[in-house]
Amino acid sequence: MGIKRVAVTGKHGESEAVLRRVRHLFVNRTNTRGALVKLVNATFATRDADWWGEGTSCASDSKKFGS
Repeated sequence: MGIKRVAVTGKHGESEAVLRRVRHLFVNRTNTRGALVKLVNATFATRDADWWGEGTSCASDSKKFGS
Protein backbone atom coordinates (compact mmCIF):
# COMPACT_ATOMS: atom_id res chain seq x y z
CA MET A 1 0.00 0.00 0.00
CA GLY A 2 1.46 3.32 -1.02
CA ILE A 3 1.31 6.69 0.66
CA LYS A 4 -1.52 7.92 -1.55
CA ARG A 5 -3.78 5.05 -0.48
CA VAL A 6 -2.78 5.39 3.16
CA ALA A 7 -3.68 9.08 3.02
CA VAL A 8 -7.05 8.42 1.37
CA THR A 9 -8.13 5.39 3.39
CA GLY A 10 -6.55 6.19 6.76
CA LYS A 11 -8.57 7.61 9.61
CA HIS A 12 -5.63 9.63 10.92
CA GLY A 13 -6.36 13.12 9.60
CA GLU A 14 -2.98 13.55 7.88
CA SER A 15 -2.60 14.69 4.28
CA GLU A 16 -0.63 12.90 1.61
CA ALA A 17 1.93 15.73 1.64
CA VAL A 18 2.53 15.33 5.37
CA LEU A 19 2.99 11.56 5.03
CA ARG A 20 5.43 12.04 2.16
CA ARG A 21 7.41 14.58 4.21
CA VAL A 22 7.61 12.20 7.17
CA ARG A 23 8.78 9.39 4.90
CA HIS A 24 11.40 11.67 3.34
CA LEU A 25 12.74 12.82 6.72
CA PHE A 26 12.57 9.67 8.83
CA VAL A 27 12.21 6.49 6.76
CA ASN A 28 15.71 5.59 5.65
CA ARG A 29 18.11 2.68 5.94
CA THR A 30 19.71 3.85 9.19
CA ASN A 31 16.42 4.50 10.99
CA THR A 32 14.87 1.28 9.71
CA ARG A 33 17.84 -0.74 10.95
CA GLY A 34 17.72 1.05 14.30
CA ALA A 35 14.02 0.26 14.68
CA LEU A 36 14.67 -3.38 13.83
CA VAL A 37 17.45 -3.58 16.43
CA LYS A 38 15.11 -2.14 19.09
CA LEU A 39 12.36 -4.58 18.12
CA VAL A 40 14.63 -7.63 18.26
CA ASN A 41 16.21 -6.57 21.55
CA ALA A 42 12.78 -5.95 23.10
CA THR A 43 11.65 -9.38 21.91
CA PHE A 44 14.68 -11.02 23.50
CA ALA A 45 14.20 -9.04 26.73
CA THR A 46 10.57 -10.11 27.18
CA ARG A 47 10.96 -13.70 26.03
CA ASP A 48 9.81 -16.18 28.66
CA ALA A 49 12.24 -19.10 28.81
CA ASP A 50 9.69 -21.19 30.75
CA TRP A 51 7.45 -21.12 27.68
CA TRP A 52 9.91 -21.04 24.80
CA GLY A 53 13.10 -22.59 26.16
CA GLU A 54 16.60 -21.19 25.98
CA GLY A 55 16.98 -21.32 22.20
CA THR A 56 18.57 -18.37 20.41
CA SER A 57 17.43 -19.10 16.86
CA CYS A 58 14.56 -20.59 14.91
CA ALA A 59 13.65 -21.44 11.34
CA SER A 60 10.43 -21.14 9.42
CA ASP A 61 9.51 -22.70 6.13
CA SER A 62 5.97 -21.21 6.05
CA LYS A 63 4.27 -24.48 6.96
CA LYS A 64 1.15 -24.23 9.06
CA PHE A 65 0.71 -26.45 12.05
CA GLY A 66 -1.68 -26.59 14.96
CA SER A 67 -0.56 -25.56 18.39
